[in-house]
Amino acid sequence: MNRDTQRISYQHTDIINDVQVRPILPNERTRWDALIRQYHYLGLKSMVGKTLRYVAVFDDCWLALLGWQAAALKCKPRDQWIGWSPIIQYQRLHLIANNTRFLILPELKIKNLASRILSLNLKRLSQDWWAIYGHPILLAETFVETPRFTGACYRAANWQVLGQTKGFSKSGNHYYFNNCPKQILVYPLTKFVRKNLS
Repeated sequence: MNRDTQRISYQHTDIINDVQVRPILPNERTRWDALIRQYHYLGLKSMVGKTLRYVAVFDDCWLALLGWQAAALKCKPRDQWIGWSPIIQYQRLHLIANNTRFLILPELKIKNLASRILSLNLKRLSQDWWAIYGHPILLAETFVETPRFTGACYRAANWQVLGQTKGFSKSGNHYYFNNCPKQILVYPLTKFVRKNLS
């Protein structure tokens, strides 16, 4: 049990109602990175391009960690759903952020906590991104490795399933087959998102 979750003795409803999601402070980066390396199944090598790291807290205890970075360069189901041309995609890809890490810390088994945290994070993501990088985020995306995970918490937070990847990963300038298709989900952060992106 980690040092945060072992201190929690409140009712689950109190946690759901009062949990807060905020960007980490500069002096919390080492702790955030260490927890992701220790507990997330993908670990943490690096986060690509523009990034934001969040923590979900309750009564000063860390409950969950979320990491955002630049969108995937290519994703056929997403690109078809948006309907943008390659030129427009190149110009507007920076308006999409990818949720690359989401970790509920060990020992926490609270129904609806994950979807609640996702919802709170999405409410502030675009504004936080604008404050740091000077532009909003119009669309959030994520890739859920199946069958390891079902993506239920994303769907409960009203994310839309677009399909599956073909099971390729990018390393440098090359793509390789990893035999691990992922479910593709998106969440619009503004009205008429497809029209605005395309």
